[in-house]
Amino acid sequence: MPLKSTTKSHLYPLFLLMLPIIFTVVVVIGYTQAKQLYFQSGVRAMDRQLNTVTQILSLFNAQVKDNILSYTEAENQIRDMMVGPKRADQTRDHSQVKLTLAQGDELFAFNSQGSLTIHGSLEGQNMYNLPNPGDRFLVKQTLNEGKMVSTYRWTLSDGSSSIEKIAVVRYFPQWDWYICLVSPEDEFYEQFSKVKLFLIILVVTSYLIAAILLTLTTKKEKALLTSTLRGEQLAEVNQSILKSLAVALEERDAYTSGHSQRVAYYTRIIGQQMGLDQETLDLMYTGGLLHDIGKIGIEDSILLKPGKLTEEEFHSIKSHPVRGEALLRKLYAEVDKKDADSIRSILAITRHHHERFDGKGYPDQLQEDNIPIIARVTAVADSFDAMTSSRAYRRGLSFSKACDEIIRNSGTQFCPKVVEAFFQSITEETFHHAQQISRANEILDPLVQEKRIHLA
Repeated sequence: MPLKSTTKSHLYPLFLLMLPIIFTVVVVIGYTQAKQLYFQSGVRAMDRQLNTVTQILSLFNAQVKDNILSYTEAENQIRDMMVGPKRADQTRDHSQVKLTLAQGDELFAFNSQGSLTIHGSLEGQNMYNLPNPGDRFLVKQTLNEGKMVSTYRWTLSDGSSSIEKIAVVRYFPQWDWYICLVSPEDEFYEQFSKVKLFLIILVVTSYLIAAILLTLTTKKEKALLTSTLRGEQLAEVNQSILKSLAVALEERDAYTSGHSQRVAYYTRIIGQQMGLDQETLDLMYTGGLLHDIGKIGIEDSILLKPGKLTEEEFHSIKSHPVRGEALLRKLYAEVDKKDADSIRSILAITRHHHERFDGKGYPDQLQEDNIPIIARVTAVADSFDAMTSSRAYRRGLSFSKACDEIIRNSGTQFCPKVVEAFFQSITEETFHHAQQISRANEILDPLVQEKRIHLA
């Protein structure tokens, strides 16, 4: 599998794993900010309630100044209003409280010395001396640090547990009263807790979705891997078939043994001289090895005939490019689509290596640049090796005479640009080295051992 595809296949599961984590971080940040806004909104609502209380105190204070009520009478009426009138046993009747408070909220007041001026059960006691650390914390926060909003932990009288409370304080300087409205945190955040539950459900759902997608992705990757392995196995089988066919073709005639491998060798050298990239050179080499594969279906009586061929026999010989393309197309039918361009290049060499630059070749009478460049290179390499190889009915031409034929047919049979590259790259030393190539059983080794990516 190519590195790029492997990287993508590894990144996608990582992305699926990171997605719910990132979502969780975003939700936590959003939740924290929303909770802060909710807290500020709740504090403002409590402060508005205290503003109502201070307005009532102002009315009573005005009556005191106007001598309508004494200070003590005004205080007692305020106490009755805030915490309920006294019963006979000196306890307060909270059912008679005239101020409407939210469930769980508590309203009381203390002065600058910390003494509770209004309280449902501890009126007159000093908060500094109370056993509950929450009370002491609140009075210190207010009197010593000047905080008008405090969050503190208040322990139940039996010491069994404790709860978080939120207190908002408003100072009434005319009477030196600090009026406190206290709400249990659970009650304070009751409405917001629904949002919290919804966000928790969202986060859990995101993890479940990620897990499902990851499972499906893993199954898909396994199926794809199985399919890829099967494709590679099929490609390897096809390689073996091609190698066997090529070997069988070469060994039908001792005079042409090594022809395809020499053609492949020449095409690579010419292609290098033309500055073609490595991938194209590899494809040209493969095409050179397989260019005559269509001859495998031609009878020995025609293929190995020492004399002149009849018109019908020559027509049969001329069919080998088309036969070869059809054979390779069948063998490459199951190759991965990503290698389609590579396969098309090999098929182009097989089909068009007998086209002529002037358009008089076969099978399609293509001419000039309409002939793929890799096929034009193969045509020169194929003709040169054919001319220099001996047959039963003739001796091969020498290097120099074959070169003369190549230059003589430049612009008619052969592409001038390829001919120029041929003369710049093919020397007598190169020619003599090529003549040593005759081991048909190694014909496809470079394809099998070096560059199987085109077929698998």
